[in-house]
Amino acid sequence: MKNTEKLNTHVNDPVRTRSNMNIPFRAGFAALMLPLILSACATEAEFLAQNAPAAQNTALTRGRFELNCPQATATVLSQKVTYINGIAAGGYEWTEYTIGVKGCNKQTVYMVACRDRDNCNAFSQTGNVLEGGK
Repeated sequence: MKNTEKLNTHVNDPVRTRSNMNIPFRAGFAALMLPLILSACATEAEFLAQNAPAAQNTALTRGRFELNCPQATATVLSQKVTYINGIAAGGYEWTEYTIGVKGCNKQTVYMVACRDRDNCNAFSQTGNVLEGGK
């Protein structure tokens, strides 16, 4: 066998990496995973939007009671999706909101965690109600 024949027999062989995956497979895998990753972002945004009204209502109900102010209003200050025990471990997906409640010259802040629209809990870090909004 001539040297050029030996060279040509190896040119079309797949290139293998240290993980024993060939490069075309890795590129194809990445191309398949990219839409899933991008769709996960949209799913998180939808999940946050879906649970936001229930989270706001949960904080508002607790805030109106603690502030003794039926006309209090609530504002979502921040929101995120969190995973308990991680996605790979089959964990749970929750939405978390930081919600400020203000009324009757008082204000307080709650962290609200929701598993879904019917399962939200409002937590207060300090339990402090600020008089005069200060």
